[in-house]
Formats: sequence, structure tokens, C-alpha cells
Amino acid sequence: MSEDVLNVAVIGAGYWGKNLVRNLATIKFADGKMAHVHCSWLDPHKIRKMTVVGPQKMVTFDDIEATEKIRVYDKGAAVRHAITTSYADIISLRFGDIVIPKIPGGEPLSLECQHFIECVLENRPVRSDGADGLRVVQVLEAGQKSLKNHGAPVNPKEF
Repeated sequence: MSEDVLNVAVIGAGYWGKNLVRNLATIKFADGKMAHVHCSWLDPHKIRKMTVVGPQKMVTFDDIEATEKIRVYDKGAAVRHAITTSYADIISLRFGDIVIPKIPGGEPLSLECQHFIECVLENRPVRSDGADGLRVVQVLEAGQKSLKNHGAPVNPKEF
């Protein structure tokens, strides 16, 4: 993960002295992609939602949703560069079906522990190992340093 991350920029706001209760992070990746993360422990609305936008489709994951956690939207936009008359002529929006795949349920921590035990017993590699954990910690450390430096971007490779 952090070998793909170019930099992390985090800004935060506190309402009780130095206690930060809201953070906004932007993570930029080497391939041009970026992620925005909003965290707030004070917000009364518990939202655990992720949206991934691709060139052909969009996917949303809503961890609060009980039965329809994932939705795949056949939605996109095409840009016609040859047209220079108006904005409406340059961009063509496409709206298609929404697919809600059936996802088996379960407690995430329990499923992860079960996966780890099965990998140990069957001598298989785990989905995420110590190297993955290290990369996550490096990104978090970069975010913490950025927050202390008022949102200046920080490269995780510095850690």
C-alpha cells in the first residue's frame, strides 16, 4: 500500500482545546488515483461508506447497511474531445442498472480470525500479513505528521 502512496495530507479541527474530533485526509497514489477520508468521532451520524469510481462503473460499500452492503452502478461519463461547442456536448452521461450482489454475512473480526486460523492449519499465506500492517502504519504515521504540519503532504516512505 505505502509503496503506491505518494503522499498523505490531513487537516483536522477540534472543538475542545487540542482534542481533534474531525479529520479530513487526502491520499494520493502513484498511479494518479486518490482517496478522501472523513473521520469524526463527534458526528451523531454513524457513516461507514466507501465509494469507488471507475471508468465504466461505480461501487458503494455501506458497512452500516444490514442486507445490501454493496451496490454496483452501471454509470459513467464519456468525454468527446473533438467537440468544442458547449459543455453539454462534450460530456455524455450514461446511466444503467444497479446490481446488489448477495454477500455472505458475519462478524468481520471473527471472519478474519477464522481465516488466519485456517491459513495456519493449512499452511497457506494470509490475505494481509505483517508487511501489509507495516505499510498501513506508515500511511497513518504520515497522516499524523501531516496533521501536525497543518496539512502539508507527507510521503509514507519517510517512516
